[in-house]
Formats: sequence, C-alpha cells, structure tokens
Amino acid sequence: MDNHLITPEMLSQGIDGLCKISKTSQTYLRNSKKLTYTKILRNVYYKREWIEDYINSNIRPAKTSKDENLEA
Repeated sequence: MDNHLITPEMLSQGIDGLCKISKTSQTYLRNSKKLTYTKILRNVYYKREWIEDYINSNIRPAKTSKDENLEA
C-alpha cells in the first residue's frame, strides 16, 4: 500500500490518477468534515485512501432511460 502524503497542491493538479479537487473545494470539504486530512505543523496533507473514501462516498447511480420517462 502506498503511504505517501498528498499535498493540497498535488490534489488540485490531479496527481496519481486522482480527480482534480480545487484548493477552494478542499478547504470547504475539510471544514465540513467531509474529507479527512492531517496537519503537520501548519501544512495540510491527505492519504490517497482518504481521498478515495470521499470519492466513493459520493457515487450516484446513472440515470437510465426508464428514469427519464418517469420525469416526463
């Protein structure tokens, strides 16, 4: 398992195949306790598994043509 820490700058650039999350969004997600992080001195860091947990917790099913017919 890869245990290196990811900085907000790295996450905002979409490092290691992760989706890009802007620094503004990261701040919101940390403040609302939706994205786990750690602080070392004054620096924020994430583990890949924490980012993946956040992404996986927000999976929504795709609409099907049957769903679209119900809305019409």
